[in-house]
Amino acid sequence: MPKEIISEEEVTLPQVKKLLAQRGKEGELSFQQSITSEHASAFSRMAPAVAIKLVEKLLKDFAINRAQAVQIVNIAPTTVEELRSILDARSTNLTDEQMIEIVDLVIKNRS
Repeated sequence: MPKEIISEEEVTLPQVKKLLAQRGKEGELSFQQSITSEHASAFSRMAPAVAIKLVEKLLKDFAINRAQAVQIVNIAPTTVEELRSILDARSTNLTDEQMIEIVDLVIKNRS
């Protein structure tokens, strides 16, 4: 029987990695959880606490939504061109300077 969904929220890959690691310590992961854990481990670019703080900073300082902020943290773009490919130009009003600032923040926080 499926479990009841209490709430939904976008989370970063580093957070997924941490949550599944904790769950793995408590018991065996399902096949899907194991695959997800492997993916999160392979593609996480920063520590979970750093990822959370970076999402909060992006939401606070720039005109982007949570889904966009999480995607920025997940992909961790190192160039403005990569950032543009993540963001839909029609749905954001970021200036070139703001995009450079976002890329600089990501680069500083990558591990």
